[in-house]
Amino acid sequence: MNITSATLMLIYPIGFLLTLTFYKYFGKRIGFDYDPPHEDYYDDWDSNSDAYLAFSIGWFIVMPMLMIAGIYIVLRNLTKWYLNF
Repeated sequence: MNITSATLMLIYPIGFLLTLTFYKYFGKRIGFDYDPPHEDYYDDWDSNSDAYLAFSIGWFIVMPMLMIAGIYIVLRNLTKWYLNF
């Protein structure tokens, strides 16, 4: 089964919108907060909108990394719970 360019043209905008929506609602909760005020040379982003746009454009790279980090955190917490049980 070949993935055609039309299929990719449908998948990419959907992933972009889903990622942008995810960051809109959960970005600050998971530690992605680039809005001022912060000290000089805090980061390369001027605001959350700049950072979230860049992360959403590269969603096919960023989301698998976040999923791997999330799975690791869940497994680590499960292991701590199990060993203390």
